[in-house]
Amino acid sequence: MSTVILAEKPDQARSYMQALGIKYSGKATLAKGETFLDKNTIIVSAAGHLINLSEPEHYDEAYKDRKNLDILPLMPAKFAYQVTKDKRWLFNQIKEEVDTADRVIVATDKDNEGGAIAYNILLFCRALKYKKIERAYPSALNKSAVIRQFKNLEPITDTWNHAKAAIARGKSDWLIGMNLSRLYTAKLQSIGINGNFAIGRAISTTLNLICQWYKSIDDFTEEPIYELKGLTKINDSILKLTSNIRIVGKDDPNYNAKAEYIHLLKQNGITGPHMLGKVKAVESKKKYQLPPILMTKGDLYHEMNRVAGWTQSRSKKVMQQNYEQGFQTYPRTDSGKITKHMYDYLKSGFNEYLAAIGEEGNFKLFPYPEDKLKKYLTTEKSAGAHMAIIPTEKLMTKDDNVTDDQRLMYEVVVRKSLTLLLEPYQYISNRLGILVGKVPMISQNTGVIEEGWKKILLPSKKDRKDKANKSKTTFDFSKYVQKGDTLPIILKNYVSKTKPPKPLKSIQIYDKGGLMEQAYKYVEDEKYEKILKQAKGIGTSATRDQAMSSLQEKKYVTVDRHDIITVTPEGWLINHLLGHSEVNDPILTAKWEEEFDQIGKGKATAQSLINKTAKLVYKEFNHLDKYWDPNDINTFYAKYRDSFDESISVGSCPVCSSNVIFSKDEKNKGKFDCYECTNKNCDFKIWYHHGGKTISPTNATRLLSFKPTNEIKQMVGRSGVHYNGKLVLVFDKNKNKYFVRLYKKPQEH
Repeated sequence: MSTVILAEKPDQARSYMQALGIKYSGKATLAKGETFLDKNTIIVSAAGHLINLSEPEHYDEAYKDRKNLDILPLMPAKFAYQVTKDKRWLFNQIKEEVDTADRVIVATDKDNEGGAIAYNILLFCRALKYKKIERAYPSALNKSAVIRQFKNLEPITDTWNHAKAAIARGKSDWLIGMNLSRLYTAKLQSIGINGNFAIGRAISTTLNLICQWYKSIDDFTEEPIYELKGLTKINDSILKLTSNIRIVGKDDPNYNAKAEYIHLLKQNGITGPHMLGKVKAVESKKKYQLPPILMTKGDLYHEMNRVAGWTQSRSKKVMQQNYEQGFQTYPRTDSGKITKHMYDYLKSGFNEYLAAIGEEGNFKLFPYPEDKLKKYLTTEKSAGAHMAIIPTEKLMTKDDNVTDDQRLMYEVVVRKSLTLLLEPYQYISNRLGILVGKVPMISQNTGVIEEGWKKILLPSKKDRKDKANKSKTTFDFSKYVQKGDTLPIILKNYVSKTKPPKPLKSIQIYDKGGLMEQAYKYVEDEKYEKILKQAKGIGTSATRDQAMSSLQEKKYVTVDRHDIITVTPEGWLINHLLGHSEVNDPILTAKWEEEFDQIGKGKATAQSLINKTAKLVYKEFNHLDKYWDPNDINTFYAKYRDSFDESISVGSCPVCSSNVIFSKDEKNKGKFDCYECTNKNCDFKIWYHHGGKTISPTNATRLLSFKPTNEIKQMVGRSGVHYNGKLVLVFDKNKNKYFVRLYKKPQEH
């Protein structure tokens, strides 16, 4: 008898080997030994997607010509797959072990993609029908979690159904991407706009949402806001009052917001700034608040941004490191719930977790009763791929070889997880209702009684210095005023202006309640709006990362060091061209989610989705013929190109006065990066690398202003000698060109 455990990645496989007591060396991708599963247990690793859909040229050599639109669209009668060339040895290694095994345990990642990876590998191994196959759902890679999951194996049926849905999605995305990317790229090249214009359901829809956000900023018109507010005094304290009288201006020259506001005041008996108000309601209640559901991946991104100002990419990297080293649970999750087992080990290790973050003895365990606890819990079967990110049973100690970033994230995760074991946040809530004329006015405030679980959370980066001053104090309103009392009121006409949305940050794409999750708000059809809302928007936590990364890779957007997203001219152009398309409409994702659900339940076939996608592709070809207008396209692109170049320009070209921008050399991995003129007929450029150092944008601007750069240290000359110095832009009359040279300070006479 023998059992093969199939891992998705080498690091994951080695975690299984270590947990199950199978010896291995170095970067092993295969190891054998005796375990409680089988006397002959073999752990073998894939490397993500070993098997992928074939490239178009597999079907016909003619498809190597990406400009040949006459052979499109490509609709394979049967999709072909191929083993990735540089990973073929891994596949052969897996196949050799699976061929002789009596049982296979699929222990790839818990999401649908993990299931799809295993399905395709075992399909190519011809093992699906002839081997006993079971599923392990490791929620973490520490020893106790791994052992526990392998002792609680599950049937493979659900995994295969969801894998088929993921495979259908992959084929459908392939049809859209391979056909429409080639179509738009070739058509744009034919009118002089070069580039690789990728089209895809997820990235195109995400781009559309981002563009709509920025269009709302561009279309924003400032309007006045008129509000009635007030002040009153009880117990020597000034209380602020708000009312329901609020008038906002309209984008209509015939509408006078101020006149409407004054009319409304008179209509409601407001006669001046000083009036008497009659108390209609007064209440003070002691309330409590339970901790929120624990963290999903998007929540962790947001929390790291709040606490430390981290970008999504930084959080993603550290999150994966802590998972792979066994300190945190599975990161690509959309659920904040945990199992009873996970709750129990958090509870039993409460003091040890506190000690691990330097809080030993500072908090008291407060277990919640079952009726309160149930909203935080899920069963492992119903959770599937999705459970909250919490610390594993493996504590991170001061002796562990981890980075400062890993320690900070671990601390954040531990603190958030332990909120579930601390007493509720308790506060007093006051409400005072006063009638002034015919206008109801309200004063509300809260004050802390007991910080409870909130006390363990780290303050935000902005508030860290004055955390002690953040707790509000209040008093019981009902001790000083009663219903029917009359109070003097000072009224104020508060005038402000509407504000445009702020520039979009990348953290707002992934965050819970972020742009991709709230895509349903951009859908008018109630049926599909509901589907998208239930599906939590576009993509999973994993595919949202991928969509945003793809947008950056395809140069449709840029993300600066402050995490601000900017749409590039190419991004605006492709979104403009898809303006009448279904591909970038959130409704398409909603329709696909409906299909995925049916395929996952075994009520629909993958082919049904593929057939619908094929019809969509044909429709898109007809759509492009109908709306293609070269003059309009070039005019649109030039407008955004000029605006974008101006925004990123480091200065004016000394030859032709056009904008000079940074140009990255993708082909040679940055070897010939430079600042170059945007005028295609001008060859002016400043090389980014000089003397083994780089020229910053600030220094490039100084050069273009014919000023010396700031001092650059440790440059290296041709002889290998290091030196410090400033650079300057000079004109060589003999060569009729500008060059960057070492600045020599003029000698005084």
